[in-house]
Parts: sequence; C-alpha cells; structure tokens
Amino acid sequence: MNRGLSRKERLRKTYEFLQVKSNGVSIRQAPFWIQAHENFSGPSKLGVIATKRLGNAVARNQAKRLIRELFRKHKHNLPFTMHLVVLPRRSIFQTPFTNLETLFIDALNKASNRL
Repeated sequence: MNRGLSRKERLRKTYEFLQVKSNGVSIRQAPFWIQAHENFSGPSKLGVIATKRLGNAVARNQAKRLIRELFRKHKHNLPFTMHLVVLPRRSIFQTPFTNLETLFIDALNKASNRL
C-alpha cells in the first residue's frame, strides 16, 4: 500500500500554480503560507514551493516532506476539493509536528471560510 501522494494529488504544471496564486486566497501562519483555490473537479491537490532562502537541498526536501505528510494526514478534513500551494518558512524546523498539524488545520479552515 502506497501511503504517499499520487501524481493526481500533486500540482505539477506551472499554470496550475499560477491559477492558485491569481484566483485563490492566502493564509499566513508562522511556519508556512498557504494559498488555496477551490477545485470543482477531481481530487484535492498540493504543490510545495521551497526556495533556496529556506536552506540547502537537505532542508528544502525535509520541509517538503513535512508539508506533504501534513496534507496526506488531513486531506480528508477538507470541506471541498481544493488546490493548495504551500510555501514553508524557516520556522517550520523549530515547530513541533503536533503544532504544525494544528496550524495546518486552522489554515485550511480559514481558507475554506474565505473561498
């Protein structure tokens, strides 16, 4: 059983990221920013943008793994299907995972209320 995200659950094309950025809402938390856009067909999708400002390749990959795990564990809590773009910040590494979960759920709820 594969517990990761399938290709159908990931934003992969540039136009998908741009669509979320231009038409969605932005929620800022300390460890990450979430941009969300309502999706009318298909499953919820996740895209992660980890820039070099976050750190070296090891740090960027660790942040992406944390975000993907948060999405995987809580995608069933979404009230409707969404496209999400998450931009991790440096404080993601100092925040315990349980706090990241509560902040992520809170951000998803705020985003769904604003859409």
